[in-house]
Amino acid sequence: MRIDVPRALLGALLLALLTPTPAQAVSSSLSSVSAARITVDVPGFGVYALHPDLVGRGLSPAPQEDLLAAAVFSADYEDNAAARDAALAALDPGRHAQVSWALAALHSPVAAPDTLPPTAPIIVLGERLNDDGSMRDNLLHRLRAARELADARPLATVVVTGGPTGPGGTEAHAMRDWLLANGLTNPLLVEDESRSTVDSACLTHRLLPAAEAVIVVTSENHLPRAVVDFTLAFGPQVAGVGSPNDPPTAMPGKLWTYRDAVQWFLAPGTCLRAA
Repeated sequence: MRIDVPRALLGALLLALLTPTPAQAVSSSLSSVSAARITVDVPGFGVYALHPDLVGRGLSPAPQEDLLAAAVFSADYEDNAAARDAALAALDPGRHAQVSWALAALHSPVAAPDTLPPTAPIIVLGERLNDDGSMRDNLLHRLRAARELADARPLATVVVTGGPTGPGGTEAHAMRDWLLANGLTNPLLVEDESRSTVDSACLTHRLLPAAEAVIVVTSENHLPRAVVDFTLAFGPQVAGVGSPNDPPTAMPGKLWTYRDAVQWFLAPGTCLRAA
């Protein structure tokens, strides 16, 4: 059966198909965005596309400084020294220092706590609770390591960080209760909104805006990633303690560390972009 479509209607349909939606039309001289593609014009290099494995979805156009900072980490992930160095050189002095410190942390061993002053805050990262509100062995290991470190540093403030995850409750509240029940006498702060390592770093910095050195306590296989995130928040004086993984887990690659660095600068709705 043949259906005749009036030319005017056909033209309107074609125009609708070819006309970008508002989301598709978002573009600027700084960036272009699709489901997994962001480009940035890097002075001295040209147009650079961030690696799709690092971008993911849900990102949006960002200020030039944020795009350039993200490009530094993406190019480093790709071993593209020319793009990395050009993007780094284009940053303003403050952002250049922040990104350089994080790059150094990404490629260096984690510093030991004894490299920092005895008053450096101790930050314990949370982990998802069981559905009944109890803590998994992995989180208990982190708390025991933090408790031991606090005993050796009685002047250091302890921060527990972790928001509500699932029906079990809020990670930071369970961590606080355990530490108090197990004799912690150090000053104690609670950050109970974060849902990621990036959020923990940013929101903890809001609690401790004057801190220039911090010690991060988390599971051994998570520690290098966490140190990079907290370096982005606090600067270069970040040490760490890695507690045993239970069950034992192999050390991961650096993909998620690079993803965190890109998210720090580009993801809308994160602590940093909302500040």
